[in-house]
Amino acid sequence: MNEEMIKTGVEEDMPQKFKIERIKKSAPTAERGKVPDPHMHPFHEIFYLESGTCSSLIGHTLYTFEKGDIVIVPAHEIHRTVYTGSGQHERIVLSFRTEVVSWIDEFLDSSIVEDNVKPIVIHIPEKRRSYVEALFNKMLFESGNVDELSEGFIRIALAELLLFLVRCRKYEENVIKELDVSNALMQEIATYIYDHYDRKITLDTITAKFGISRSYLSKKFKSATGFGFKEYLLNVRMKNACAMLLNTNKSITEIAFACGFNDSNYFGDAFRHMKGVSPNQYRKNSENV
Repeated sequence: MNEEMIKTGVEEDMPQKFKIERIKKSAPTAERGKVPDPHMHPFHEIFYLESGTCSSLIGHTLYTFEKGDIVIVPAHEIHRTVYTGSGQHERIVLSFRTEVVSWIDEFLDSSIVEDNVKPIVIHIPEKRRSYVEALFNKMLFESGNVDELSEGFIRIALAELLLFLVRCRKYEENVIKELDVSNALMQEIATYIYDHYDRKITLDTITAKFGISRSYLSKKFKSATGFGFKEYLLNVRMKNACAMLLNTNKSITEIAFACGFNDSNYFGDAFRHMKGVSPNQYRKNSENV
């Protein structure tokens, strides 16, 4: 990989355990080419699209969704959403930490959160949307800290929403799969990068493996996923480097090479660009939490 600094998925955080907001965006933003930065965060995210259409790469899977769809993005997963179509797009975005709903697992004696907060898009049948929207509106109302009972109402409404989504996944035929067939090859390439980030991967190695030209890969991958080829590769490597820093005792150099970087200094520079701290400081900060 060329050692220039490439935009990485900055890991955003929030000071509270729970946050919910209604966001409106207009299509001209996407039309002018202002694509949102890729990002990830140490909390889970659920968003409900009230109007408009979107496409998104979550992890290594391409999705397209529209009005009435709910998107689940687990913590520490790379994602980028691009609004398509015309007119205004409106969504409700709900962010929460695992501890807000961890009590559900104990109550049901099962790992509801761990097993079901996975990258997925669920289409809510029109006849059930009023029920789902009522839960979101209840959380929006209580997020204004109405009184000392608000947090309890939020936790219960969120738990009810999660259980409803689990039921949808288990018993309903409404899980949206991947993008259209025309993007199947880009889906396959994204999955290959996601699974083999530790190997030597370049435009040339991928074009040779999949039998396509460099120019076609660069242009098609960007249009299908919202990521540049090198940008996506670097984001995947950084995601795994962060996990290794938190969960292993390997040295910074060992982690750099294990994640596909051939230069530990470049890894350190890219990491600071993404996190605002060095790999060592990132590890120490997590130990002090």
